[in-house]
Amino acid sequence: MSSVEAGLREFIRALVREELAALHGDAAHRELVQAGPPSSTTPEAQPPLDKAVYTAEEVARLLGCSPKAVYAKVSRGQLPGAFRVGRSLRFRGSELLPFILEGRVPSPRRSWR
Repeated sequence: MSSVEAGLREFIRALVREELAALHGDAAHRELVQAGPPSSTTPEAQPPLDKAVYTAEEVARLLGCSPKAVYAKVSRGQLPGAFRVGRSLRFRGSELLPFILEGRVPSPRRSWR
């Protein structure tokens, strides 16, 4: 990994920590966010923020919703970077992480009337 990539990864981690600290005003949560992700590999742990490709389950953990909700958002065109590998849904990290950091939702591509 080059020093530019390492710097970019650390920059993204710092941005995510700042955003989470700004969203959650309590000091206890802010300290947890600044400490970084937990070292355990439990299923509830957040996926790393420097991956190139994420699964639907990992995106659900990042967004704080269920995998079923992730599939529904993809079908409505509300999540960027989605693609299929066979029957599995995957997400490009380069498109998904800026979307999550900005906290925006694109307009649906079709009407639901």
